[in-house]
Amino acid sequence: MLAHELARQELKSLPDQLRGRMFRLIERMETEGQLKMPHSKVIGGGLFELRVGGTDIARTLYCYSDGHTIYLLHAFVKKTEKTPASAIKLARQRLEDFE
Repeated sequence: MLAHELARQELKSLPDQLRGRMFRLIERMETEGQLKMPHSKVIGGGLFELRVGGTDIARTLYCYSDGHTIYLLHAFVKKTEKTPASAIKLARQRLEDFE
C-alpha cells in the first residue's frame, strides 16, 4: 500500500474518532483485500472510496495498481451527500504522481 504524501497528511488530520476508524479499515484492506459496502464503494474509472462515519463522515479515495498495490490518494471529511467532483478530480491528479 502506498499513500500520496498529501493524502498521508490528510489522514493524520482527520478528527480522532474518524482517523482511528479509517486506519482500521485500511489495515483490513491490507489483510483481507477489497472491502465491500458499507465500508468501500466504487466511484468509477478505477477509483474507490473507503467510508467511515460517526457524528461526521470521512472518505479516503483510493485505487489499485496492477490489481494488488493500493494507492491512497485523498482523504477528507465529507460535508455533502455526494462525493464532490473536486475530490474525485484531485484524486485522479494525485494518481498521476504515481505513474
